[in-house]
Amino acid sequence: MFSLPFLWMLVSLLMGQYFPDPGKILMRLTGIWACVSLVLVLFMTPFTKYTRFKFLARYRRFIGLSSFLYALLHMICYLVLFAGLSWTWIASDLIEKPYIYAGVGALVILTVLAITSHKRMMKKLAKRWKPLHRSIYLSAILVWLHLWWQIKSDTSILVWFSVFAIPLLLIRIPQTQKVKKYFIKKN
Repeated sequence: MFSLPFLWMLVSLLMGQYFPDPGKILMRLTGIWACVSLVLVLFMTPFTKYTRFKFLARYRRFIGLSSFLYALLHMICYLVLFAGLSWTWIASDLIEKPYIYAGVGALVILTVLAITSHKRMMKKLAKRWKPLHRSIYLSAILVWLHLWWQIKSDTSILVWFSVFAIPLLLIRIPQTQKVKKYFIKKN
């Protein structure tokens, strides 16, 4: 299901529908799909916990990996299509656009979660796996900051992400307190 938007973007790109500036539209589309899949990952736990659809929990990892994939594609589109791998362009953007740091921070967290998402790492990390994977909440906050800082005129993506992500983050505040207590005990 989550590969369909990627295929649609790839076919549209090859057919020349995104020209003359494919970087801008592909960055937007990959960013939107990264946000959509991130919200779905946040939604999976309460949905499967409080409904009869507990079998859907097995798809959480796939959706989380989709979020990572689209976030990675978002960054690749920026680096290759938008900035043209021009390190002077990228360096000036890093100075002028602080929202890039929030986006890179979210991508780093998603990368760590993607690397540690398979069963072997679950066994290896044992009790530390779950607190580590709760850092998805921090990633969602960084994505929200990334969206908020870059707002110019179109606020639709930020509004929709906020409408869905903020309530899903707020209901997890008691869980984050447990994580905080876990790390304080260990140190």
